[in-house]
Amino acid sequence: MKLVSKIKLVSAATVLLVSSSIQAQDIHFSQYLMTPFLQNPSFAGKFGGDVRAIVNHRSQWRSVTTNPFQTFGASFDMHLNKGGKKDNFFGIGLSVYNDRAGAANMQTTLVDLALAYHIKIDRNSFISAGLQSGINQRSIDPNNLEFDSQFDGSGHNPTMSSGETFLSLSELKPSVAAGISYSWADGQGNNVISNNGFSGKKLNVGLSLQHFNSPSFSFLNEDRLGIRYIGSVNSSFGIANTNLAIQPSGFISFQKQAIDAVIGSMFRYTLKEQSKFTGVVKGTALSIGAHYRMADAFISSFLLEIGSMAIGFSYDFNVSSLTTVSRSRGGFEFSLRYISPNPFGGGKSQARFF
Repeated sequence: MKLVSKIKLVSAATVLLVSSSIQAQDIHFSQYLMTPFLQNPSFAGKFGGDVRAIVNHRSQWRSVTTNPFQTFGASFDMHLNKGGKKDNFFGIGLSVYNDRAGAANMQTTLVDLALAYHIKIDRNSFISAGLQSGINQRSIDPNNLEFDSQFDGSGHNPTMSSGETFLSLSELKPSVAAGISYSWADGQGNNVISNNGFSGKKLNVGLSLQHFNSPSFSFLNEDRLGIRYIGSVNSSFGIANTNLAIQPSGFISFQKQAIDAVIGSMFRYTLKEQSKFTGVVKGTALSIGAHYRMADAFISSFLLEIGSMAIGFSYDFNVSSLTTVSRSRGGFEFSLRYISPNPFGGGKSQARFF
C-alpha cells in the first residue's frame, strides 16, 4: 500500500472512531461479568458473599491511533440486612467509570448508586429488582481533531479553518436505570463462583433499561443519549465427578440504531480445594474462555481465582471492517475482584442465593 493511501486510510479510521465516540453511546467492557452495574442494577448484592469490590481497565485501538481509548472502572456492593432472619433482603452498590476516547480526548464519567431488593420465591430461586441513579459527565477537547475541510491536497493543514462550531465542551447530566433479574440454583450449595467439584447448575437472567431519562448532550449538535435496553444471561453447569464447570453467558443490547451482542463461555477448573479446617490452603480455580462480539471481535479470556481474590485478563481480536488498519488487534482488558468471605469456603457468608 502506498504511503499516501495508508495515511488516508488511517486518518479515515481515526475520524470514524472519534465520530462514533462523539455520538452518545455507552461505555462497554468485554469482561462484562466483572461490570455488573453496567449490565443491570438488580445485580447489586447478587453474589456468593457479603461484600464485593471490583476494579477494571481497558485499552483499545492502540494499533489504529496514537491516542488509544482508555476505560477505567471500580465498583463496590454489599448486603444491607445480612443479619436478618427473613429470606428477602436488600443489596446496595456504588460504581464509578471513566472513559477517554481518541485524539479529541472525549471523556465520559459515570458515577452511580444502585439499590436492589431480592425476594426468595422458593428454596432454589430468587427474583430481584433494582434502581440506579447518578451522574453522566462528558467533555471534549477539539484542539487535536482533524477535519476533511483541513485537507489541502497533500495532507492535514491545521492552519485551515475546520468550519465546525462546538456548542459546548463539557456537560453534566443525570442518569437513571432500572432492572429485574431471576436466579435459580439446583440447591447444591450457595456458591456459583466456586463449583468445588459438584454437579451444580445455576442460572441468572436479567432485563434492564439504562439511561431511561435519555439525557441530551450538545457538542457538535443536539444529541440525545438513547435508552439502552439490555438482556443478559449467565450460568454454570458443573460436570459430575469432576472439578470442571461450563459457564455459558451472553448479553444483547439495543441503543438507538446500535446493537451490541456478545455470546460465549468460560470453562472453569478447580485446581485446589480450600482446606476445610485451617484455611491455610486457599481454594484455587482457573477459567479459560472465548466469546464473540457481533461483527466486531473474538474475545479470549483468562481468570485466576485464589481465595477471595480473582484476576482476569482478556484480549479482543478485531474482525470488523477496521482489520485493514488494526491488523486484527483490538483491545486489552484487566480486572481484579475481591469477595468476602472467601467464596471457596473460608468463612460463613450471609448470602442467601448463588
